[in-house]
Amino acid sequence: MENESRAEDGNWYILLAGLPRFESSSVLAPGLGLRPLESPLSVFDLAAAGAVGFRGWAALEQFAHACTAEIESAKDADNTPGYDTLNRAWLTTGLLVLRGFTRLWGVACCGYSWNLIAGHQIRSSGQFKKQAASEGIDKAVFQPKHSLAPFRGNLLDYHLTCFVDAGCRNDAPNEADAEWIRNRFDTFNRLASDHEAFRFALEAAIDWRFAKEPRSAVARLWGGIEALFGVSSELVYRISLYSACLLAERGDPRKRKFGEVKRLYGLRSKVVHGEKLAEEKISQAMSDSFHLLRDLLLVAVERGKPITPEDVDDAIFS
Repeated sequence: MENESRAEDGNWYILLAGLPRFESSSVLAPGLGLRPLESPLSVFDLAAAGAVGFRGWAALEQFAHACTAEIESAKDADNTPGYDTLNRAWLTTGLLVLRGFTRLWGVACCGYSWNLIAGHQIRSSGQFKKQAASEGIDKAVFQPKHSLAPFRGNLLDYHLTCFVDAGCRNDAPNEADAEWIRNRFDTFNRLASDHEAFRFALEAAIDWRFAKEPRSAVARLWGGIEALFGVSSELVYRISLYSACLLAERGDPRKRKFGEVKRLYGLRSKVVHGEKLAEEKISQAMSDSFHLLRDLLLVAVERGKPITPEDVDDAIFS
């Protein structure tokens, strides 16, 4: 593999942690590709990147083993209203989270592929030995001919802990996941760019996982749910009714969904107001709240617009 980085082309390569390993690359949207790392990422590879400018390399050492893939976001695809090159990659990781990969997050970005970094030490060991033999060990160490190109990038969402929901997927992404994202990316991009409440709810559906403790995660998720509906009074009844009408068929399914959301909102209130609850109850509230927010976001995306009072009225009365 060549050492040239093409860092000047404006593309970004997002290092992903938390995805199960997979073999085949996928196109997720125009200019957005999901690719596996061809070699494991070692601390020596990270140190090599540190030697050419990656100041945060040591922070990744403890979970380098969990870094299995990257997203390439091409600059020349950043030509429609919405997020820029780097944030298009963030949106893509968000869609993978909504797809069920809640252990996933983008930990760092680079101006060239992480496949140039992962496995670099092993690939360059022969060159190091040749240079040491011909020019001396000092030259090989301090003026190596096998170093990486200058690093352009930084840490992104760096977190020591990550909550997951009860339905978190443990399988690898597949072509059905890629097709699901391709079919919805432009709509997510447009809604998140044009509508503040939708963007707030989408961010809540992604960053709740990095809360300091589960109660804060539940509060963050319900902030997103309430933002989607834009209601500030009679919250329990209205959110329960609106959610049931949008997510379930009329009759018994809708009545059951109404009861489920109402009970979940009651549990949410106990959680965020600090009532003593079993950890299992809090974890269940967190998981169910994420699923509710995800389902409501998908309703908006399938309709191609934010949820409006007219949508709710139609669901109730039609």
